[in-house]
Amino acid sequence: MSFPTVDALEREVRRLESSTPTSEVEVPTYPVEFAMSVGIEPDPWQVEVLASEHPRKILCCGRQTGKSTVGAVLAVHKALTQPGATVLVVAPGERQAKLLFSKARRLYELAGHPLPAHSERRTGLELSNGSMIEALPAVERTTRGYSVDLLIVDEAAAVPDMDYHGILPALVATQGEQVLLSTPRGRRGFFWEIWHGAPPQPVAEANLNRGEDSDWLRIMVRSDEVGRIREEDLEVFRHTMPEQFFRQEFYCEWLDTEGGLFSYDDIEAALDAGTGIEALQIGDDEW
Repeated sequence: MSFPTVDALEREVRRLESSTPTSEVEVPTYPVEFAMSVGIEPDPWQVEVLASEHPRKILCCGRQTGKSTVGAVLAVHKALTQPGATVLVVAPGERQAKLLFSKARRLYELAGHPLPAHSERRTGLELSNGSMIEALPAVERTTRGYSVDLLIVDEAAAVPDMDYHGILPALVATQGEQVLLSTPRGRRGFFWEIWHGAPPQPVAEANLNRGEDSDWLRIMVRSDEVGRIREEDLEVFRHTMPEQFFRQEFYCEWLDTEGGLFSYDDIEAALDAGTGIEALQIGDDEW
């Protein structure tokens, strides 16, 4: 005889709790409309992301482009419109996870508290429809035990591979969605590998459906592509920051990991050059 897990029971309780309407405040069906209803005027690239139904999104964004705002809108909208949903917000550290969660909580307040909150904490929000938003550091041991409908990873390029891979099983039972947000951070790690798994899609040509030919929706936006960021302000930072760091943070350039002995291009060239070399036979071993 098999017994339901505690997590499954909790999800069922939250679903039952949501069966009775608790508020007359209507929440827009579409995330773009929800964003506008709380006073956000989304940039064109943000509209593309919010309108997409793709279950896996990876956003490579320059600093101050509004990627955390997109994550916050998606988190709150999912919690308000899908009863019993679990939204998990993770980041390299607890402070970073709290920052995105605080934006999400502020949007919930600006929306007029459409649903009462059963619990409201500095790192979590539980609603009367059974949905919840939790903010945690992206550490594998702290994220075990969740079944997640939406996973948002902020500053994903700084999250260790082991911790990211340790979170993924939480999406299996729910067929949950993923949103990876980050600026580049060297040519290594899962964020780099996922981004380069296929040619990146320009915002205007991005596939906005659950296309079978694309595992991920990839969108890049540089800081100089956002209207509210002035070129003269960027130039101030260019002259006060190391050039490589500036290009990475604002222009989304994938540069070699700082401190590496060899560049990524040098390693790739060496591997390509050695493709046709036969192994050296010494006794029974190949070298």
